[in-house]
Amino acid sequence: MKKGIGRLALLALMMVIAVTMLTGCAKKPGPEDAQAYVKAVLDLMCTGDYDHSVKLADIEEGKESEVRDNFINEMMSEVSAQSNLNEEVTAAFRDFMMNALEKAKYTVGEAVATEDDGFDVTVSVEPLQIFTGIEEELNTVLEEKVASEPDKILAMSEDEQTNYVMGIVIELLNKKLEDPKYDPAEEVVVHYGPMEGQKGVYGCTEAEGEKLGAKLFSTEGL
Repeated sequence: MKKGIGRLALLALMMVIAVTMLTGCAKKPGPEDAQAYVKAVLDLMCTGDYDHSVKLADIEEGKESEVRDNFINEMMSEVSAQSNLNEEVTAAFRDFMMNALEKAKYTVGEAVATEDDGFDVTVSVEPLQIFTGIEEELNTVLEEKVASEPDKILAMSEDEQTNYVMGIVIELLNKKLEDPKYDPAEEVVVHYGPMEGQKGVYGCTEAEGEKLGAKLFSTEGL
C-alpha cells in the first residue's frame, strides 16, 4: 500500500502537466513561439502564472489560476475516488501537489524545426526528490504509532487505515519540500507542432506533456 500511495502521487503530478499540454496557439509559429509556448504551459501549471504575451487557447484573461486549479481538482477527484480518501486527506494531498509543482525546476532551451512545420523543444529538468527515503521514514513513524496506540490502529477499517497512512505520508512529503533536493539535470525533447484535427492550431499533445510531467519529479524511492 505504501508504494501504491507514492506511485499515485507521482501519477497525479505527472498527469496535471500532461492534460494541460492540449492547449495551443492559432498561428504558424517560429522557434521562439515554440519555446515560449512550452515555457508558458509549464509556468502556468507549476506557478499559476505565465507570460501573457503567449496565446494559450481557451484561457481567458484573469482566469489563469482557475484553469490550473480545475486541472488539479480533476486529478484529485480521480485520486480520491481510487483510494477512498476522505475530505481532510484529499485537501492535504491537494496542498502538497500545489507545493510540489511550485518547487519544480526546469529551463526551456533550443527549438529545432521539424518536417511538419513544428519544432522539437529541449527542456532541461532537475527532477525534484520527494520520495527518497520516504518508505523508511514511514516505517519508523508507523512503528512508533503502533507501539503507542495499537488498539486504535487495529480497530480501524481498511479505508480508515489508508487515510491514516496517507496523512502521515503527506506530512513526510511536505517536510521534504521545506528543503528541496534535486536529481542532476536531464534533457527532455518535446514536440510542438500542428494539432491533429485543428486547422492552424499548434501545440503539444498529451503524450508530449506526459514526457515532461514524468521528469519533473524523481522516481527514486518508489
